[in-house]
Amino acid sequence: MTRRAAPLLALALLLWASGEARAQSAADLASQCATSGGDASQCARAAGAGRDLAGYVGVLAGPGAALSGQSSTLGMRLGGMPRIATSIRAAGLSVVTPDLTDAAGARERSSFVPAAEATLALGVFEGFSLLPTVGGLLSLDVVGSGSFLFFSDADGFDGRLEVLSFGARVGVLRESFTLPAVTVSVARRFAGALRFGDVGGADLGEVLVDPSVTSLRATVGKDLFAFGVMAGVGWDDVSSQTTVRATNGVGGFTNHRASVDASRRTYFGGLSKQLGVLSWFSAELGWVQGFDPVTAGGGASPDTGRTWYGSVALVLKL
Repeated sequence: MTRRAAPLLALALLLWASGEARAQSAADLASQCATSGGDASQCARAAGAGRDLAGYVGVLAGPGAALSGQSSTLGMRLGGMPRIATSIRAAGLSVVTPDLTDAAGARERSSFVPAAEATLALGVFEGFSLLPTVGGLLSLDVVGSGSFLFFSDADGFDGRLEVLSFGARVGVLRESFTLPAVTVSVARRFAGALRFGDVGGADLGEVLVDPSVTSLRATVGKDLFAFGVMAGVGWDDVSSQTTVRATNGVGGFTNHRASVDASRRTYFGGLSKQLGVLSWFSAELGWVQGFDPVTAGGGASPDTGRTWYGSVALVLKL
């Protein structure tokens, strides 16, 4: 079993390191847009919105723990068969974007975006036992999920976005009667394209993002009889091919495309309740740091500050 776990652990590390090469910031993209003739204010707001939207995609596709409410890795069944867990999770947060119809560059919009996620996890390595009550060291799960993010047409988006995620959970410790569970996870998320704004309508700017995200999570949790409790910290590294279109002030629009990178931390906690022998209900609440606004020409992208998000999930373990 150790031989099987070694290449899977190597795959998890490769996923963590496989983010696209560093490109440029949203401020760089805004500057290039303005240099090519675009209105500086609208360039800044559209470029900032593109970076922020890619960040929102990262949060909505992976809100909190890799497997909701489950602090421990899954382990193996008797006889060496993988243990299986499935979950269905609903999540949501408030997305703040600039109002791209505003020539003064001051107004903002806020819309609630819900998301749904289905996850499958397989326990593939039991880990090592150091002492009778200290086990699960370097245990390993592989995880895959599919998410649907429901951006609204009425709020200036072009509709639903699909995200696929693949990754691994590595056990530092498995939960025992005396010790909490400590788990580290890594996931790589691949999304489709999302457009915000429409220069063919009344908007003065438009942005198209095609994000991919590398997500790291570390959780600690313990079953306290009536409920399980969990807390965690994470890091999302976002890379997005971003296309910005902005008015040039004389009836035309500039067009500029570049790869934009950004990263930020997230913190979360949750409660879980066992419903039956094999099923659990969990709820999580978290917040993620905001990005610095992109400012130029008297306009600025929104200063979102701290963004709260929440999720609920049903989990089945076999």
